[in-house]
Order: sequence, then C-alpha cells, then structure tokens
Amino acid sequence: MIEPTRGELAIYDDISKLGERLWDISTAIEGLNTDPKMFSIMLYKRLWSNQRGYTVLWKMNLNLEANIVLRSAVEAAICIAANAMLKNDFVLLMHKDAVSTIQGQIKVHRDNDAQDAVRDGEAALRFLQAKLPSGEKPARLDWKDLALRGGVPQLYSFHRLLSSVSSHVTGLSILRGVTNERMDTGQREISELERKMHLMMMAGALLQGARLHSVMIEAYAELETATALTDRLATLSMSWPGVGPDG
Repeated sequence: MIEPTRGELAIYDDISKLGERLWDISTAIEGLNTDPKMFSIMLYKRLWSNQRGYTVLWKMNLNLEANIVLRSAVEAAICIAANAMLKNDFVLLMHKDAVSTIQGQIKVHRDNDAQDAVRDGEAALRFLQAKLPSGEKPARLDWKDLALRGGVPQLYSFHRLLSSVSSHVTGLSILRGVTNERMDTGQREISELERKMHLMMMAGALLQGARLHSVMIEAYAELETATALTDRLATLSMSWPGVGPDG
C-alpha cells in the first residue's frame, strides 16, 4: 500500500478541524426542517459523522469497511451541494424520495404479511404525501442528476468508482485478487493507491461539503478557511496519478 505523504496527512487534519468547527456552529442554529438551511445542517451532520467513522476505520486498516462509509459521505456531500444550489426544490426532491421509500417498504411488509408494519407504513405515507404539492409524484434520488445540478460532477465520479470496486458486492469487487495474472496485476496497482487516494477522496468530499455548508449557515470565517484549504488541496493534487500535467 502507498501511504499518504506528510503534506496529505496534514491537510486531512486541517480539513477535519474545519469540519469540527462547522459542526459546533451548526449545533447552535435552530429552525424548521423544511428550511434549506436546516436541511444543510442535517446533511452536514451525516457527512461529519461519516468522516469521523471513516477516519477510525482507515487508521485500523479496515479499508473495505472504510470505503463503504466513504461512499455514504460522498452521497451526503452531493446532497449538500444540490441543496445549496436548488434550495426549496431540493427539499421537495427529498420529500419525493421519502414517499418513494415508504412505498417500497410497505410492499415488502405486505409481501411478508406483516400487517401491523403495513398499517404503520400507510399512516406515515399519508402524512408524507400530504406534504407533496399537487401533481408531484414520488421519485427516488438520482445521484448523477443531483451532482450535476449541484455543480459537483467529480463527486459523482467518486460515487460510481466506490460503488463498482469497493462498497457494493459486484463481480469486480469480489473477483479482485482471485482471477488471472493479467487482471490481478492491474487491480493490484489500483489497490496499492487506494489507501492514499481514498483518504484524499474523503478529504475532498468533506471540504466540498464544508465549503458549501458554511455559505448556507453564513459562517464566513470558515468559508475563508475552506477556500484556502481548497487551494492547498488543488496544489497537492497536481502530483496525483492522472491529475498533473502528465495525466
């Protein structure tokens, strides 16, 4: 495994400190859960929790488990970006997704003949459906669309990569290291980079979310810090495979 450099570990630590400051500020803010600002806080809580969990797993060399948490963090960062750009339209998307999810759960409960769970689910469904504007239909979140509308297409690339080779049970993720020499050689080269690059992926996801969240909660000193860290991370990234002038 290729370990992060001293500079990469230092910026990860500085981004973590920024993340902690932003969470401390966020906990003092009150509002309605229909307010995009409060949605940003709820999403940032998920991102901050994921980052702390990822860091613990990464330090324990539980890389597969860390990557599963990393994918969740990327999703939270995508949502923070979409919420920052779409505001109330994003809140509507979340409500539509909630209704769609409840509908799916009711079907599972009905198939399992769990009538009490069906009744509870239908009550929750009626409550959520009442919040949807007339003519709006349930719909699951589309990660690619959210990332594009949030202006963070790179985060969707992270999401796709993690889904394919780490977080989901896929043919590729299971066959890594147990196929043929040609495939194993290529996968081994990728695996050697993952410990370093996935840590930087987590740094980028938290930083992207922190920067946009700081705007939503008007934490302008933290926004200035996030901007400076973004410049530092961009400079560091010039030495990464596929990023610099030779990439």
